[in-house]
Amino acid sequence: MSRLATFFLGVTRWVAFSLALVLSGCDPLSLGDFFDRANEGGSILVLLSTDGRSVEIGDDVQGALSASDYLGLNDSYLEAWTLEAEAGTSFTLDLISEDFDALLYVMGPGMTEPLRDDDGGGACHSRITFTALEDGAFHVVASTSSGQTGTYRLRVSAEASAPDATSCGGINGASLASLPTAGRELRRGAGGFGRLSGAEASVENDRPVQVWALRGEAGERVTIRLEADDYDAYLYFFGPGMSETLTNDDGGYDLNSELTITLAETGTYTVGAGAHSPGSMGTYHLTLTDPIDLATLATHDRSLRAGTREFGQLTSADPVVEGQPVQAWAFRADAGQTVTIDLISDSFDSYLRVLGPGLGTLENDDGGDGLHSRLEVTFPENGVYRILASSLGGGTGIFTLQIR
Repeated sequence: MSRLATFFLGVTRWVAFSLALVLSGCDPLSLGDFFDRANEGGSILVLLSTDGRSVEIGDDVQGALSASDYLGLNDSYLEAWTLEAEAGTSFTLDLISEDFDALLYVMGPGMTEPLRDDDGGGACHSRITFTALEDGAFHVVASTSSGQTGTYRLRVSAEASAPDATSCGGINGASLASLPTAGRELRRGAGGFGRLSGAEASVENDRPVQVWALRGEAGERVTIRLEADDYDAYLYFFGPGMSETLTNDDGGYDLNSELTITLAETGTYTVGAGAHSPGSMGTYHLTLTDPIDLATLATHDRSLRAGTREFGQLTSADPVVEGQPVQAWAFRADAGQTVTIDLISDSFDSYLRVLGPGLGTLENDDGGDGLHSRLEVTFPENGVYRILASSLGGGTGIFTLQIR
């Protein structure tokens, strides 16, 4: 962005914020004060009126963000509280909401820039623990990470309690594991069929889900795939040794879901076969297989030589890895040989991998022109390497592999 564009953007934001202050009964800022205070790390937060709202250690108060509150520069609403503290006092602030993704700020005496936290309290809650450097009134500002509104709790504690064990946007794994699995046990190679009828339990955002039991051993790696023709599949996984529930939406190509997991402990795990949208109904298919080993992926006599160009086609019959159809080509290289490899396609967003002896796995998405992929590789050893042509988003179609 040019300096002139940056200046006018700053002026526009200053006018909008100053107008909000005027309408709220506060004095507007001078343009110079706005830039000075913004450059001081966001101390402009202390200008927000608290409208008599205050908290102290031990309080657990209610509040609400609405369209009548201050609107911040990121289009998020702001509501401020006063907290009086003495130097050396330590406390924890928790901003908790079931209506929005909480964002918490603290600004006050002895601070050159505000403290900020998004999801430190677990789930989508915010938490800041700090020690006051000086006596005085601190500004505690409740906000959101987007322009959402709703009610919240602001808690001030001398000692922090355990944070919520759920990640933001996730679900409580213990709740998922408590759902009945009667008659539904997932076994390797066998798979299972089920149907969402509308009578199932629901989890986050009222998504319907049926759960299956999976018995596994510590260190075991499995790939779980959920396919449905009638709705957008959504997969859940939780069990022993896990602090968060794993989820996947479209990792299984098209609108199907897929997870590849290394089991942390020996025990019974919960696999949730769900739908992305509330009210979804229809049949589904769960499969449990060994993960595909890219290092041993069959090339089916497909090979490349330096200085050549070959044509191929990704189809739905190719192996799918993390939602990407993959096709392997062999390339025999000499130690120290350097080549540039291009994967070009007008049919899909190309994704290129190269792996083999002493190399590990090299990957590239858009290193070439447009959505084409490119890797420059110096091979460390003599041997046969695999060049993998694949696509982001599960696309299929014609492609070109070129080695220079």
